[in-house]
Amino acid sequence: MSEQLPPFASSRAEIKLAVEQNAIDRGTLFMRVIVSYDIDGILQELAQLARQYDKEEWQESALSFGINEFALRLLDESEPPIPYVYYFSTPKLLSENPHLIFYYRNVSMLSNKVMRGIGLDTTRYEAGATTPTPAESLELSTYFNEIISALVLAGGVSPQRHVLMLTANLGDSLGGMSRNEVGRTAMMRLLNPLVRFLHRQELLDSISFSFKGALDSDESDDNATGRQNVKLTREVDIEGLLSEFECNRVKYHELVLSNGSRLLVDRQLKWADKLGGTHKIGPDLYSATQIQDFAWAAEVKGGADPAGSDEHWKTATQALNRILNASQITGRPKPALSFIATIFVDRVAREAQNWIDAGKLTTAYNLTRMLHDQDEMERFCIDVTRFLNL
Repeated sequence: MSEQLPPFASSRAEIKLAVEQNAIDRGTLFMRVIVSYDIDGILQELAQLARQYDKEEWQESALSFGINEFALRLLDESEPPIPYVYYFSTPKLLSENPHLIFYYRNVSMLSNKVMRGIGLDTTRYEAGATTPTPAESLELSTYFNEIISALVLAGGVSPQRHVLMLTANLGDSLGGMSRNEVGRTAMMRLLNPLVRFLHRQELLDSISFSFKGALDSDESDDNATGRQNVKLTREVDIEGLLSEFECNRVKYHELVLSNGSRLLVDRQLKWADKLGGTHKIGPDLYSATQIQDFAWAAEVKGGADPAGSDEHWKTATQALNRILNASQITGRPKPALSFIATIFVDRVAREAQNWIDAGKLTTAYNLTRMLHDQDEMERFCIDVTRFLNL
């Protein structure tokens, strides 16, 4: 007789559903980026430029712009011949079309972050906010051309390879952003129903949040708007507010309850012990009440890859153990702890149950099930009100 799995273990159907949703989320993110940058428009513009450029003039100036003559020869020998502008630029081209710097930067396999790191930040040019000086255009064009020349010589060319190079670098640059979006989206999907529940019960006083803003390929998290605060009166259109949150990629910071308790999101804390030592913790969620300033904490893992489930559990338990150790060393009351995951493969579910049986973990929640079972989501919401001393 097989061992019975914990109630929060994911079924095969739930894992398939979570993987499907994750694929849709990642694909939607990439498609929104393509639309945001008007990739189709850029490629059409390049096709128009390809019908107008002076090939002989390019050949005469190639070396002065960092273009390898053998790379140009490969373009000429392709069947059909490939226009130079699909791969290479000139200072004049970048000065007259600064938004195309985005295209040549990505074909050069360069991110915004690394460009800033070498003192060649192109963000303002790509956004059309300003035009590079002749000296800047020369430096950028030469830098891009040298890299692309090496790539062409190493891998050859084809009529569509420039598009593949563009999208490959966009995809790579979006990797960090995609991982951040997985976490942000999981938190949004977890907290939006909680906001509805607390507002319906007239328990929610206000929400502190920021908007991530427009999508871009930058791996950094510097694009969020400043923190905003909204009071949640009975008259507030909660569905309209949550719809606005969805459209603007909300990042929750804090929920303030009517009794003064607070639910804080992604906050770094430092606790001092009696010997002057400092202990750092950074839970995904924690509650502060009038009775206890750290009553409950939770780790939230939004990843849906079954192969990564063990690693998510490992990182979560490391964070939770830091909380338990810091509480003991600093003489604080032991907080209730929860683990919330998009999927629970069998082994992780068993280990989470072992933690519960050992008294280290208070609860575990299957986020995929919660999103498709109103009773499961309500159970979580009721538990949180208890953790918030409501």
